Amino acid sequence: MLDWRRYLGQPRSSSAAKPDEELLLGQVRRLEVRARQAMMSGLAGQYRSAFKGRGLEFEEVREYQSGDDVGTIDWNVTARTGRLHVKLFREERDLTIFVLADISASTRFGSGVMTVHDMIAEVGGLFALAAARRDRVGAILFGSSLAKVIPPRRSWRHGLRVVRELLSAEPDADGDRTAVGAAMQTAARLLHRRGIVILVTDVACPLPSRELAGLRAKHDVVVIRVHDPLMEGICLPAVLPVREAEGRGRGLLAGRTSPARIPAPQGLDVLNLSTQEDYLPAVRALLKRREKRRVR
Repeated sequence: MLDWRRYLGQPRSSSAAKPDEELLLGQVRRLEVRARQAMMSGLAGQYRSAFKGRGLEFEEVREYQSGDDVGTIDWNVTARTGRLHVKLFREERDLTIFVLADISASTRFGSGVMTVHDMIAEVGGLFALAAARRDRVGAILFGSSLAKVIPPRRSWRHGLRVVRELLSAEPDADGDRTAVGAAMQTAARLLHRRGIVILVTDVACPLPSRELAGLRAKHDVVVIRVHDPLMEGICLPAVLPVREAEGRGRGLLAGRTSPARIPAPQGLDVLNLSTQEDYLPAVRALLKRREKRRVR
């Protein structure tokens, strides 16, 4: 089935200039104000409840006591001593969060005020600011290759730097692939202990199973997929010649489109967002779901 989303995108001049500095500062300030308002209205507490305590650090081994969780039994020590022992963990005081942001050519598309790239940048920036005061935040921007790696640090100022890099990033003009697998591998190398990975991509981006499984085995992974309503199927009045945004393919579109959907792996936290809807209620709903799951 033809995935016609790969053929859509806003044209880019070969002499395209970087975003206007004053306009970029205005975008950063607007997102900062919105993030502060969201924190004051309870988003910071929701974020801590949804993610805090999920990262545990090994502390010691002791003998099993009645009531201990059998899932914490250390079978190696038990075999050596002949007596049941359990592992004890303590909650990490802070976490490391990596925002993996897709800036591939297909994110240039937008049928309204925001492009897919704009939405990816804003949502990734919101998570960065939600974590910046208490946790270390880093970011990896990827298109057809890794575009930028921002090492994790903890401070509001560093969070604003991540926001600025996300908003100012220029999506690829074209490319044959999306280096999401390389971005996952880089995050895995830089996360020395259990952390959180927020992967924000367009809805057509395939998730490589091997790299994703490696991340999920050690870290908490949340996938946010952004789409534009026009991508979900339209009835074209005429035959349109198109050129592939990510690749060198060309083709013809006609009639009603039926975009291919890439299913998300089972058991993975996935948030689907539209460029024509406010993303904040959906982010709150995701955090609330995670919080309820932790309480059970």
